[in-house]
Amino acid sequence: MDVTYEFILLVKSEFKREMLFLKRYPFESLSFIFFMYIILLAVFFGMSQLSARGSLNIHQERMIIGYCLMQFIMSSQMGWSGQISNESQMGTLEQLSISGHRLGTVLLARGFSQFPRQILGFFILMYAYVIAIPDMNLHFERFIPVILFLFIIALGVYGIAYIFAGLTLLFKRVGFFFQIINFAFLGLFWQNRDSLVEGSLFARLYDIFPLTLGMKNLLYIFSADELHLISPLMHQIFFSLIFGVFGYFLFSLMEKKARQLALLSQY
Repeated sequence: MDVTYEFILLVKSEFKREMLFLKRYPFESLSFIFFMYIILLAVFFGMSQLSARGSLNIHQERMIIGYCLMQFIMSSQMGWSGQISNESQMGTLEQLSISGHRLGTVLLARGFSQFPRQILGFFILMYAYVIAIPDMNLHFERFIPVILFLFIIALGVYGIAYIFAGLTLLFKRVGFFFQIINFAFLGLFWQNRDSLVEGSLFARLYDIFPLTLGMKNLLYIFSADELHLISPLMHQIFFSLIFGVFGYFLFSLMEKKARQLALLSQY
C-alpha cells in the first residue's frame, strides 16, 4: 500500500512538473504538433500532384491513424530519453539517480504524467486531418475506446522508451538515431496486414508486436460499423505488458552498467 501511495505521489509530482514545463515553454509542444501536421499534408498533397490525374490509390484512414500513432510514440520517447539527455547537461540526472525512487520508477511516473498531453496531441492531429482531407471514413466519436486502447498501447510504447532511455544513459547524445527508428515504425503502421502471407514469420511478428497490434486495433475501432472489443483488448493488454516488462528489464541492465561506469554523475 505504501509503495502504491508513493508511486501516486510521484505521478502527481511529475504531472505538476509537466504543467510547469508546458506553461513555461508552450510553443515547444505546439510547434511539434504543427511540424508533424505539415509533414504528412505535404506528403499527401505532393503525392496527389505527382499521381496520374491527381488520384491516389491509398488507404487514407490507415495513413492518418498510423501517422498519428507514430507521433504518439515519438512524443513518449522524447519525453523519456530526450529529458534524460537534457538532465545530463543540466546536472540533475545524478540527483534523480540517487533519490529515494528507482530511476525506472521515475520514468514510468513521467510516462503516466505525460499521457494526457500525448492523448490531446493525438486527437488534435486526427481532427485536423479529418478537416483537411475529405471523405475520411472514421467514427471519430469513439474517443472512449480509443483512449483506453491508447493507454494500453502506451504500456508497450514504454517498453521501447525504456530501451531508448537506457541507451541514452550509456551514450547520451542519440536523439537522431531514435528519430530515424520512430519514422521506421511508420512503415510498419502503413503495412496492410491482409497483404501478409498468413502464418509467415512477419505476419506472426505483426500480430504480437504491441505497436502494430495497436495500429490494427485502432484502425478497427475507427472504421468498423460494430465493435467487439473483448478479444482485441485482451490481446493488446497481454502483449503490451510483456513488451513493457521486457523493456524495463533491459533498462535495468543498462542502468546498472551506466552506474558501474560512473556515467550518471557527468555529461
